[in-house]
Amino acid sequence: MNMKTSISIDKQIWMELKNLALERGKDISSILKDAIENELNSNLDKSLMKYSIQGTSDLDFEPVKPNGKISDLIRSMRDDRESRIS
Repeated sequence: MNMKTSISIDKQIWMELKNLALERGKDISSILKDAIENELNSNLDKSLMKYSIQGTSDLDFEPVKPNGKISDLIRSMRDDRESRIS
């Protein structure tokens, strides 16, 4: 779900952003969305590295054996996640 918002931005930066969007064949919203997602992912990577051992980014976990059909388990997990983010 997209949300509409407004920002205050320097006129020169706005013009450069418009030119970048034209060069890439994208709209400005897509360019801004990509930039924000990249920044958020960068912060996530940094946070994960704090908890890693000796600078590795591997996460260790114990697999869980399903008690039912895999598709039922996945559907249940998706429904649970959807209810939490809605």
